[in-house]
Amino acid sequence: MTSRIIGKINLDSYDFSTDVAFLNAIEKSPEEYDEFAFGYWKNLSLYNGSGRTDDTQYRNCDVAKPTEYMSGCPSIARMLSDNFDLSLVKMVRARNLISGLVIPHRDFVELDPNVSYFRVFIPIELNLDSYHSDESGVFQMKPGEVWFLDAAVSHAAVNFSSESRMFICLDFAFDGAFAEDEIFAASAQVASSSRDIHVLRPSLPSNTLSEMLDTFTHGIDAGAIKQQILEAAKVHFRFNVPIESCYDWLIKAALASPVASADVAERLRGMKRYLLEARGMNERFSLDSQ
Repeated sequence: MTSRIIGKINLDSYDFSTDVAFLNAIEKSPEEYDEFAFGYWKNLSLYNGSGRTDDTQYRNCDVAKPTEYMSGCPSIARMLSDNFDLSLVKMVRARNLISGLVIPHRDFVELDPNVSYFRVFIPIELNLDSYHSDESGVFQMKPGEVWFLDAAVSHAAVNFSSESRMFICLDFAFDGAFAEDEIFAASAQVASSSRDIHVLRPSLPSNTLSEMLDTFTHGIDAGAIKQQILEAAKVHFRFNVPIESCYDWLIKAALASPVASADVAERLRGMKRYLLEARGMNERFSLDSQ
């Protein structure tokens, strides 16, 4: 399925300012998915299988329980109960990305392949320097829009600014066929929404690509590898190139590099496998430890 807007909620009756201030004041702790991001990326569990705030890993559960963070988010709580069938939800998170990048990755690769996973985003703040992407292109989510994000394909996110960009992320899972509107509460007023979602991006000039690869080839080593990943992963937000190209560029650069140690290409291959292809439940990855 392609990431798309599946509806729009009128947020005029919800004042999220106090909720956002409360969530932004919570100190960021180490999280299950920190390997996916550079910069400030915080995921706070609002509902999960355990009801614990320190439980940040997605897993299937029979009933999602509210965590103590919900007591500080009355407007978010009302928006969720007004508009979504919370008996079906498996996890709800508040996500903020500030001056940061979530590098291309795929979710659910460690989970049951026979289950249909359905991830929904609702922006509750407007940030025009914030973008998402997947294999179909780059797009910008706006407050009140209910987005299906196809997290099973390669996807990424960026916030080029230092301003807050709070999103609410809801995860649903179904054993068989389902209709998208099942996720909404029976009394929800969800309007249809249609607009051109993809950002127009120019082609990457061949000389720019050559210069970039030359920079990577002569600069990539164990000490600089994270910065090179950051720079390479940003390119697809500006130019019309495949979202996964960044990893292939870096592996190619490492193999040709006169300065990279012999294992840098293997580290990058291991990272690509972990992010895009296969990983086990609770498996972690670190470039420093490979």
